[in-house]
Amino acid sequence: MTGKPRRIAAAAPRESWESLLWIGTGLLGDPGPYLVSRSGRFLLVSSAGSRGPADAVARALAGRVLARVEIDDREEAKTLATVSTIADAALSAGVRRDDAVVAVGGGVVSDVAGFAAAILLRGIAWNAVPTTTGAMADAAIGGKTGVDHAAGKNLLGAFHPPAAVLIDPAAAATLPERDYRAGLVEAFKAAWIADAELARRAESGIEPLRRRDEAVLLDVIAGAAAIKVRIVSEDLKERDRRRLLNFGHTLGHAFEAAGGYRDLRHGEAVAWGIAAALEISRRRTGLSAGEAGRVRAALAGLGPFPEPCRDRKVLASFLARDKKSTARGTAAVLLEAIGRGRVVESVPLEEWLGAAEAASLTV
Repeated sequence: MTGKPRRIAAAAPRESWESLLWIGTGLLGDPGPYLVSRSGRFLLVSSAGSRGPADAVARALAGRVLARVEIDDREEAKTLATVSTIADAALSAGVRRDDAVVAVGGGVVSDVAGFAAAILLRGIAWNAVPTTTGAMADAAIGGKTGVDHAAGKNLLGAFHPPAAVLIDPAAAATLPERDYRAGLVEAFKAAWIADAELARRAESGIEPLRRRDEAVLLDVIAGAAAIKVRIVSEDLKERDRRRLLNFGHTLGHAFEAAGGYRDLRHGEAVAWGIAAALEISRRRTGLSAGEAGRVRAALAGLGPFPEPCRDRKVLASFLARDKKSTARGTAAVLLEAIGRGRVVESVPLEEWLGAAEAASLTV
């Protein structure tokens, strides 16, 4: 292990944010002491792509795994049917309220397993062991759990923070290249909205990141995780400041849904959503051309990413069902400057669609 695992915690946790977040290279070598369950028993939920890390967790919990469930880690599996599969296994194994779930995998695994934990017996504890760059930087942290609906992404869910999050960047070593790079967009997103210095380090570290340099990856992931912990501690239920974490996600979710959740990885869709948000930021918050160019250059460096669907009618249908929409429009997370995000209320649909058409990742 590279030094001891670091604990990332907020200075003033509020509401029901109680997660312990541990990060360190080699942490999966002995994850047992960091996982939380009042009974000491666990339901292990993982994906085929995370079988190695899941086996490591299973070995560490020898004799304490009630049942092991393997689910798909693709967006198409983020459904109530998958939640039912987890619930069936848990109930058949005799799950009790003092037991806990441990989710090992990417963002889909953490979202679905966390949601299952939120509704099993009206709520049991869960632990997140993210194995993708996107889940490490974002999805496994903060307690947003849920599934998609035919009407849109993440429309069914609950706020249910994990009791513990264990991040070992070494788990990303075997990720397919496309998934690895797409997930990094979430880490850069956090830096762009809240930490100019982390953004500078991340942007200057793109080449080492592409080579999967563990030290650089650890620095960027830890920085992004700390930002999310800090913001969520201030606003667990997304009433105010937590909305900043949606930078790139409003149009990103529409792009993702328009592609049937198959054409674009989540991070790729967010990258295009950020590119569109830059267009609106230039008009509404005065983001400089130079800083907008920096963001586009970084996204281009992480890419190339496939082109999204830009059909106005298709995108409009998904934007209209966005959770942040009102009769006056949809709130936008924009940049005033790198490291300083801002929420602008009620951006009209036509402005969103124009930004989607103009979005570019060309430097």
